[in-house]
Amino acid sequence: MVMNDILFKTHLNYQIETNNDNEIEVPLSMDDLRDIDLHRCRFTEFQKAISYIRDNNNDLLFSDSSIDAIKPADFSDDKIYNFIELIEFARHTAITIGNMGLFSELQKISTAADKFTYQSRQTEGRKTEPVLSFQDYDNYEVKDANYAFTSEEIGSYVLSGGMDEAVRVTAFFHDSSTPVCPIILVRFFSLSTSTYLPNEDIINLDTIFKPNASIIETFAYLSYQDYMKNTFNQTFDKLMFSGAIDVNTLDDMYSKHYDLTLYDHLN
Repeated sequence: MVMNDILFKTHLNYQIETNNDNEIEVPLSMDDLRDIDLHRCRFTEFQKAISYIRDNNNDLLFSDSSIDAIKPADFSDDKIYNFIELIEFARHTAITIGNMGLFSELQKISTAADKFTYQSRQTEGRKTEPVLSFQDYDNYEVKDANYAFTSEEIGSYVLSGGMDEAVRVTAFFHDSSTPVCPIILVRFFSLSTSTYLPNEDIINLDTIFKPNASIIETFAYLSYQDYMKNTFNQTFDKLMFSGAIDVNTLDDMYSKHYDLTLYDHLN
């Protein structure tokens, strides 16, 4: 695993410095792209989807070499990848190696991926199918029209904890969640073993003691607030990068706390 991470870090530095930006043909309509699932697709499909969003959003400008930086060390043109997870891993690696220029580019790519997923659903006019990785949702039924996409992530964050312990924290609506009583399911994905950890948390947002909320409660609450504003990962990321809280491990998610009334006051 350590060798793979070294290769990946080296690969990231090489890709971000390359100036060989190949031209790609971008479809003119989302109708040509809507069948692309960024959780399961080839790089050429991922590239077309992300480039389409970039070319239609002036606030999301990033280079083709930054898109290439998402490729894993063992990349193959014909292989199908989960590019949502690869983006998160690339962001984590960029922070670890101190390449904040690359991290800034990857943040934009992450936003572009979220926009594409949302717009492709709107074009399809159908509900998103449950995430197959989660056995909990095998028989999932949407409780309310306001939660048509509850089986998709509403928030995520990568905990470093050392390269061999990197964990992606993810937030979803729990199947018992309602518009009146939002309930968030938090799960953890190990980037070193590519498996979900057995522990999960179900957080009723109405029962959080906001003046002394744990970081995992803070993550769930801010992920929900971003979802309600049609954004993704903005608020919790800003909190972490502000330096107000130092969170590196899963234990920190439970042992450290934050005053959510500060967020409510400012928003």
